Amino acid sequence: MSERSATEAEAVAIRAAVARLRAGIVAIVVGLFAGTGLAVATLWLVVRGGSNVGQHLALLRFYFPGYTVSVLGAFVGFSYAAALGAVVGWCTAWVYNRFAGYSSGR
Repeated sequence: MSERSATEAEAVAIRAAVARLRAGIVAIVVGLFAGTGLAVATLWLVVRGGSNVGQHLALLRFYFPGYTVSVLGAFVGFSYAAALGAVVGWCTAWVYNRFAGYSSGR
């Protein structure tokens, strides 16, 4: 197999094919998924009930002040998880865009 450099037309086609992520949109989506996931998990445990409701999930109170495994805690947890998910989503999209731009020569 012979090695050759890409022509200008090929380089333009490669740059167009590499998808760029919108960091704001990724932040919103990941934040909503994370917040909803924690809220649903909390409410599921509250509805299920039992002698020791959500002992493992309750450990999040050390990272999310005010969070408890309760109906109110589901809303508090949603807020914290949505904020954390948004930050993680934005950072992930930013890093991806930097590497995608670097590898395609942008």
